[in-house]
Amino acid sequence: MIKTILYYTSNREDPVFEEKIRKNTLEKSGNLPIISVSQKPIKFGENICVGDIGHSYESEWRQIYEGAQAAKTEYLVFAEADFLYPEDYFNFTPDGKNLYRYDNVWILWKKGSNKFRRKKYSEGAQIVKREYLLEKYEEYFNGLDKYPLQGEQFEWFGGDPCVSFKTGDGVRTNTATLRGPEDHKRMIPYWGDAIELLQKYVL
Repeated sequence: MIKTILYYTSNREDPVFEEKIRKNTLEKSGNLPIISVSQKPIKFGENICVGDIGHSYESEWRQIYEGAQAAKTEYLVFAEADFLYPEDYFNFTPDGKNLYRYDNVWILWKKGSNKFRRKKYSEGAQIVKREYLLEKYEEYFNGLDKYPLQGEQFEWFGGDPCVSFKTGDGVRTNTATLRGPEDHKRMIPYWGDAIELLQKYVL
């Protein structure tokens, strides 16, 4: 076993929605070990509850760092509380690189849209070598004026789509998406119709 799922949440999403996300992650990830880092106790893998440290990217990175310290495997597979992942995401086997990002990520807003919109990549869909992550996050916490993993070289990997929901309860409600006509779709492979997926998980 060379991978551990690192699930992190500030517990600001609707609890029913987040439980559906965790169920999907559990179903699609096989037997990979899970470390969850949360601000309220949850029953999901090995849970680390850090308490209410705030709802920001800074608190998110500190939770990721806590989970990385606790993990024992060579790689960490990121998993967020508003992301649906297919089996392909968890089945990928790293070949020694430090950072891999998924090349098939779609955004689905709870309000104001009935289509999936493609994003170039998301840090919620990446696999990172644990020691490398710890080094980069320590540099940031020690005052380096750069977000952790921002601008770092990475390798692509891919498969069936990942879907990130924008419910309005995350750190940001907006995110940059691609603008080509092929990047806006009512239906995508594996997950199907945007409205039906919203109704299943969010509405």
